[in-house]
Amino acid sequence: MSTLPSPPFHVAEGIANLRDLGGYAISPTTSVRRNFLFRSASLSKTTPEGATFLSSKLGVTTIYDFRSVIESERSPSLDIPGTVRRHVPVFRDQDASPESLALRYKDYASSEGPQGFMRAYTEILRAGAKGAFRTVFEHIRDKPEEPLLFHCSAGKDRTGVCAALILRIAGVPDDEVIGCEYELTEVGLGELRQQFIDRLVAHPALGGDKVGAERMVSAKSAAIMATLSWVDGKYGGVEGYMKTEMGFNDQDIEKIRKNLVIEEKAIL
Repeated sequence: MSTLPSPPFHVAEGIANLRDLGGYAISPTTSVRRNFLFRSASLSKTTPEGATFLSSKLGVTTIYDFRSVIESERSPSLDIPGTVRRHVPVFRDQDASPESLALRYKDYASSEGPQGFMRAYTEILRAGAKGAFRTVFEHIRDKPEEPLLFHCSAGKDRTGVCAALILRIAGVPDDEVIGCEYELTEVGLGELRQQFIDRLVAHPALGGDKVGAERMVSAKSAAIMATLSWVDGKYGGVEGYMKTEMGFNDQDIEKIRKNLVIEEKAIL
């Protein structure tokens, strides 16, 4: 993972999988902006110190919560002073926590590997296009000086798909780099990942299949790369997806891309 910016992770008390989506190279002279886009797992266990870190140290102004109503009611987010929380569920009325999503899409544990994830992620792409994902891209277009954070429960599936779209439309040319960024979730979740695995192993539908449970909550580069290939095949690329499914035009996309990119010489 030598191609990844260092360090991508931030340590904030009570927040797992928190990292900057910036720093990825686009060309020898440009990269994705740092300190503008952040991603994480749920903020339901954020401590006051963690909240202060988000708002005061990282400067986050808006938090986009991709979780469903069920997930949000079960694990409410902490009110973080200085920020605005916008609840923009990808799946409004479904429990889309990692274990529930994994159980609903048994392909996650199938021998097909990344193709199973890809089928699940295509549903996320369809469900999130006009609501959750469009809202984040509108922020990028309209509020380039206001840092944002987006998250779901684990910051893996819904969050991972959105992050991949952002990096691709910014112009990150190497899908393997986007795949490596996606894989960081396995590191970022830490002990939380094991908790998801334990809950899945205990579920009757899994019958104690630990290997299947581990595969279900994995974050392997091939899964997100297969998803981007599907987007390329169906829409001719992320730009086509943004036009067809999100309703953006060429001017919108140009402005979004401009607000995502910074000249390397300007990075201190």
